Amino acid sequence: MSQPNPSENKPTLFTRMFGATSYIMTVAVLAIFLGASVLLLVAVFEMGAAIWHNVIAPTGTADDITLGLRVAVIDAVDTMLVSTVLFIIAFGLYQLFVDPSLRHQLPTWLRVSGIGDLETRLAGMAIVVLGVIFLTQALESHGEGDLLGFGLAVAAVIAALSLFLYQESKHLHTPPG
Repeated sequence: MSQPNPSENKPTLFTRMFGATSYIMTVAVLAIFLGASVLLLVAVFEMGAAIWHNVIAPTGTADDITLGLRVAVIDAVDTMLVSTVLFIIAFGLYQLFVDPSLRHQLPTWLRVSGIGDLETRLAGMAIVVLGVIFLTQALESHGEGDLLGFGLAVAAVIAALSLFLYQESKHLHTPPG
């Protein structure tokens, strides 16, 4: 019977570095979580300010007040959705790098099986944010000004992100081999 070689049980530099990844990712997850929390609080403040300035203490014509409220509420909701996606990304990175067993305790919509899931959520969020930015620009312009150039630029970015999402979905649903 041969004696085990002590160097076989000793972790290599690569395995130690990979093991440290969970600690580094924990810091990243906490940073994302903190950023998402602050962003959510800002969105709540934006919503309160929108209500205050346009309902409780309005100034201007009824049309201006309605438009201001509409734009401010849409912006606040958009910020809330962005912070929600960031929370999901933080949970996803935590599942992937720190505690994979957590995946089985979460609802299906919060489970992440790979980085591609997080990229898809981030790209989807970017598409929604761009759409909201264009919507608010269109509402604030009152039909005046040239929105065509801006709209085409937003549409080009959305098309590129949509193509990315399409390619990702084909890649995820293609059997290996």
